[in-house]
Amino acid sequence: MHNVYMITVQALLGRPQLHIQSLWCPNPLAKLRWVATSEQINPATFLEGNELLLTTSAGNPEGEGGWLEYAQRLVTGGITTLGFGLGFSHDTVPPLLVQAARKTGLNLIEVAADQSFVALSQEVARMIEVEATSGKYKLTALQQRLIQASAQPRSVDMITGELARGIGALVMVRDTAGRTITQTITPTVTVDLEDLAAESWERFSANMAQLSFETEEGYCLFTAISALGQETAWLQACWTTFPQPWQQQALSQAGLLIASALANSRFAASYQGRLLQRAFTLLLSGELGAAQILTEMAFPDARTLSGRYVPVVVAGEESDLRALTARVERAVIKTMPPPLWRFHADKLEMAIPVAALPLTLSNFSRKEFSALRAGVGQNYPISRFNAGLAGARQALRHTGNTQQVARWEEISRSGLMQVIGRETAAAFSQQFLRPLRGETDLLELLEQYVATKGNRQQMANTLGLHRNTVAKRLEKLQSKLGINLAEAGAQASAWVALQGREP
Repeated sequence: MHNVYMITVQALLGRPQLHIQSLWCPNPLAKLRWVATSEQINPATFLEGNELLLTTSAGNPEGEGGWLEYAQRLVTGGITTLGFGLGFSHDTVPPLLVQAARKTGLNLIEVAADQSFVALSQEVARMIEVEATSGKYKLTALQQRLIQASAQPRSVDMITGELARGIGALVMVRDTAGRTITQTITPTVTVDLEDLAAESWERFSANMAQLSFETEEGYCLFTAISALGQETAWLQACWTTFPQPWQQQALSQAGLLIASALANSRFAASYQGRLLQRAFTLLLSGELGAAQILTEMAFPDARTLSGRYVPVVVAGEESDLRALTARVERAVIKTMPPPLWRFHADKLEMAIPVAALPLTLSNFSRKEFSALRAGVGQNYPISRFNAGLAGARQALRHTGNTQQVARWEEISRSGLMQVIGRETAAAFSQQFLRPLRGETDLLELLEQYVATKGNRQQMANTLGLHRNTVAKRLEKLQSKLGINLAEAGAQASAWVALQGREP
């Protein structure tokens, strides 16, 4: 990271007393760390980059190619801005230099003959000192706000929000797998920085030794959030312009506070998790009062268990499921009754307030949760919540590669075959009808039996057979299948088998 204070070319041009003007300035927000003066034809060799280079001759390059090479050497060496002084070697800025600046993107400033380079250097130094002093005050004030935020409930969110507002950036906390724990962007940032944040994370995760990234869209910095010497998360901040040193220092200090807050929240989460799982079990047993007591212990400030709740059963990796519960908890307990959940048979079972369901399901469109699958049951009053859990479990069976979320209400409304599932019905059909393989007449008879509800006269008329022939074939059919078609269960099985045949 850069550790010096800098000013912008734009700020310098805003000083009319300096008698300077822009001839070509494609990058007015370019940072200046100091002023250097040189009449050499290749001064970049002796510079570090980001200096304002002042010259009266530029070494007097020869011809258009010479001036272009001079400008290219500056840009390659990290020099963004050249100030050309008049009155010593040239009365006007050489036109070939202006052309070279336009071709290379070099900022070009004209310095009037009555403006000394020394006075210009002194003004730059003064501006940098003012920026440094201002930065110290800003950092001190922000430190106080961050410490206050760390003492608040939901301290990780509070610290992240205060930091984003203080440094004017998009701030994110990610776990080591890259999943977003929390993020905030200050309202003063009008540019969408989420693509930049995602791109820089991909580059960072490939090389974690590099903690800063710069693109045309902006800058991103990373700070490790460590516990016992190991990275447990990463703090990421993205700006449209390169951050000042005080902003970088604030990022580091916020990382220490977030590390402590995460450690505290993990302890609290383990305690809350045990309470919530027990409350969930009591809820299924119909002991609403006991469940309410445990819920209040987990979330003292949350509303009481009331209204209608929706059962949601989610399948996936445990780390993803736990990350999902954290997002749901942060999102809904502010203004709604609290969610409950438990881990049961390698699944996450959740009780979600009806009003919070859209917000909960919106998480499944996020990239980090793309591998999760969810079954959603029908909503019930909290006192009868357990009545909808079976439907949510069944709905989960209908999810797959092409359907991440399935709703029991939609499945049950679509009829028995939708409830059973096409794959299940096809497998049952193959097994049930296997004894009739090659017996076309018996299969046709079974179809008519189901269609006519066992009316032998209608079957005989449709098939063009005598009633006695139909009776004999029915005996053979039932013997082959090992069933008694007079029984309602056998008739239902036959219907499902016929419906489940592959087209």
